[in-house]
Amino acid sequence: MKRERQPQSNGFLWNIDNIQTLFTKNSLLNPKLLHTSNRKDIDLRIKFLDDVINHKLEFDKTKYFQFISESDKGISREPGKATKNFINLFYEIENNNITVPLLIGKFTSKKIKSRYIINEKKIWSEIENITGYQILDGAHRLAIALFKKMNQVPVKIIKPLGFEIPNYTEYLKYKEKEYL
Repeated sequence: MKRERQPQSNGFLWNIDNIQTLFTKNSLLNPKLLHTSNRKDIDLRIKFLDDVINHKLEFDKTKYFQFISESDKGISREPGKATKNFINLFYEIENNNITVPLLIGKFTSKKIKSRYIINEKKIWSEIENITGYQILDGAHRLAIALFKKMNQVPVKIIKPLGFEIPNYTEYLKYKEKEYL
């Protein structure tokens, strides 16, 4: 699986991060350490799984469907395909566990710069670095692990150079009133 480059990010540094990833060994982490305050999108994904799997709600009736439909955040996906792929991934993990490690950034500073994008403009802020970790790739796998209450997930931990920490919590504060 090829990792998608963040919108408006530095391609050279992004490639260095990808090289780091190739030479990093797998380890295990508790997924709760990766559920950080700037990633409310993870909560939307968990709620989506609950709504669709436990309550048989239609994909397009969920807030996650609205979120994934948004192009403001710099990444746009075809929401029908994206939500179907997410459910397929859930069942694949249900049968085979997580086989592709989540990519995790390790940060040591007390505060971390984070950003969200609205109308192609980056809005920066600082967040508290509580756990020392940020998810770089694998938000769907993380949501599935949290939904299934897994105690550990396979990860690769790097010190990223080109990754800009998204703040989907702030983005959703701005956009959520438009949903449903």
